[in-house]
Amino acid sequence: MKRVFWLMLAVALPRVAVFFVNENLGGDAIARTWLAHRWLEAPHLITSFDGGAKQFGPLHIYLLAWAEFIWPSLLHAGRVVSLVAGVLTAWPLFSFTRRRFGESAATLAVLGLACWGLHVQCSTTSASEALNLLWVMSAVAAFDLAAENPRFGWWAALFLNLACATRYDSWLLVPLLLIAQGARTRRLWPSFAFGAAASVFAISWLIGNFVARGDPLFPIKFIDQFHRDWWPSEAAIWGEGRYRAMCLLFWPGAALVMLTPAFAVPGIAALRRLWREHRDLRWFAVLIVLPALLYGVRGAVFASFAPLARFTVKEVLLLLPLAGWWLSGRPPLVRRVAVGLAAVWCLGLGVFTFKPDAGQAYTLRSISATSRLESSLRAPIDWLRGQGDGLLVVDEDPAGFDDLPITYFSALPFDQQVRRRFERYADALGARVPRHLVLFEGGRLVGEGAVTVVSEREVTFRQRRFEERFLGRRVRIFELVP
Repeated sequence: MKRVFWLMLAVALPRVAVFFVNENLGGDAIARTWLAHRWLEAPHLITSFDGGAKQFGPLHIYLLAWAEFIWPSLLHAGRVVSLVAGVLTAWPLFSFTRRRFGESAATLAVLGLACWGLHVQCSTTSASEALNLLWVMSAVAAFDLAAENPRFGWWAALFLNLACATRYDSWLLVPLLLIAQGARTRRLWPSFAFGAAASVFAISWLIGNFVARGDPLFPIKFIDQFHRDWWPSEAAIWGEGRYRAMCLLFWPGAALVMLTPAFAVPGIAALRRLWREHRDLRWFAVLIVLPALLYGVRGAVFASFAPLARFTVKEVLLLLPLAGWWLSGRPPLVRRVAVGLAAVWCLGLGVFTFKPDAGQAYTLRSISATSRLESSLRAPIDWLRGQGDGLLVVDEDPAGFDDLPITYFSALPFDQQVRRRFERYADALGARVPRHLVLFEGGRLVGEGAVTVVSEREVTFRQRRFEERFLGRRVRIFELVP
């Protein structure tokens, strides 16, 4: 117990250190925060895509909303949820690894978690990955304990429901662990009971979406279509053949880059040994390999999935017990070097991407411990922050999602931010005239005629004149002329 405490402290230190400088960027953190704020204005049970969570898991929205209720800060409250979840993940990771591979392996696995840069970032933003990994690791640890004490099977089912209510990519774990349960017990009723208990959320969610949309799989199809539409643009950048190969090799490649070869190579190498020496743990190897293979095939063969580093985190987390097991059998110097390399990589990459203005720093920001705005976005945000209150209308960025951070980090009260991207934009704006307009090159407001360009530095909106006050990269800010 004492060792777990110190290891959790080791996990907490880098996360607390960057908590005060990191900003909500990846993992749809901004969108999730806004959805949680709207839910908090009118709390209700979310039963479908249309209930307020959109394509996101409802449990995460609830927790973000409750965090805001305790600490009314759209910029920071939700990040505390991830910080707590990220640190707590050390407990089930240590428990499972110690039970199966010994205390030395468990210590190394948690130190690998402590030095995993992307997990540091996920633990300090309002994204859902840190919370989901807590549930996934808890489910795995409880399922393993259920081999000796069947009562832990109910805990595993509970944690699976929580994971499924947080992220859809956890749904695959339910049938995989159901098959593992059947293979382990070779009894129909316990397997059926476990599968039914683990599927409570999934079944209720399917029913809710069938009632609301006439399609029980609507949220999953919505996400799937997003990736199908996204895949061609990525293939055009990299070249189709090269991108297919990248999709197939993305999962092991992501592990090598994120965990460094010092942890990733031992983890991958230990998979074969696990399969050969621990027949009762083959289900654990399947949890790592099968999802990575399925997602790789979807991208490489069916061109229906565009991978991101965040999509690999479940499998990367589950590599850590195996990496700890492999390293625990090596000389102390090898273990210290492995942990040292991981720590240096985490720290170095975090410093390198602290100002992600261009090139590799911008690209590697997605796997770094630090999550910071680039200068081209910070400049218009800083300008808006210096203007005080007043209604802000923000155009929809046609080339990406820069409109989200500009609005979010403006620090204006939520009801003074109106985004054209918002599906109820007209209702939110009403008859009001904004003080400031944020327009993008080729943006929607000009394209649909809501904004009329009068001259190089003047536009009209709702028959009122606005003059340019800020000119940045692809973005211009106009102020109402009294």
